[in-house]
This record gives sequence, C-alpha cells and structure tokens, in this order.
Amino acid sequence: MNQQPTPHAWDADDNKPVIPKIPGPRAPHAAEPSELAAAILVGRHVLDHYGTVDSGNIFDYTQAHGGLAEALRVLLRALDAEPDEDEKARRFVDRHFPEVAAFLASERGDNA
Repeated sequence: MNQQPTPHAWDADDNKPVIPKIPGPRAPHAAEPSELAAAILVGRHVLDHYGTVDSGNIFDYTQAHGGLAEALRVLLRALDAEPDEDEKARRFVDRHFPEVAAFLASERGDNA
C-alpha cells in the first residue's frame, strides 16, 4: 500500500497551514492543600457519608462517631488548636477519675 502523507489543514483566510496547538508541560505534582483545605475536604466527606445514620444499625453509629471524631481532629490541627498530650491526659482523668482529678488539681494549686 502506498500511504500518502496527511495534508495539513489550511486556513482559508490567510492561506497558511493551521498548526495544531500542543498543550504545554503539566506540573509534575499538584500543590498540597493547606491543612484548612484538607479539614474542609474531610468535613464534607464525613457529612456526605455519615450525615444520615440508620438508627437500626449500630455499625453505622460507630462509623459515624469515628468519622466525626477524626474530622474534628483534622479541623483542630488545621486551626492549630489541637490540645497537647498533657491536656488530653488531664481531660481523660477528669472524665474517668474525678477524685484523682480533684487531688491533682489541689496539688497543682488549681481552683478546680
């Protein structure tokens, strides 16, 4: 078979060949989203997936609770408001061991 080269398209107004535009090189990696943008994406994802929970399915509640807790952690981290490890431990003791919490507060000199 004899293949003829494909003729170029011609611009009727200028009587010149039309050269196809070739897109420029793409960036190798998309920019990382900010922590706040990531928190917004996680929040939207959680609302989409766990916004309504089937009241008859305990697994749905468990999944929704985990998703909401993680979304709040991401949001607090993005806002630089995440509690430090000492604060987390203090809150845990306050919730589960009020007598110990009262003793520790008196040792620290807190008016709790």
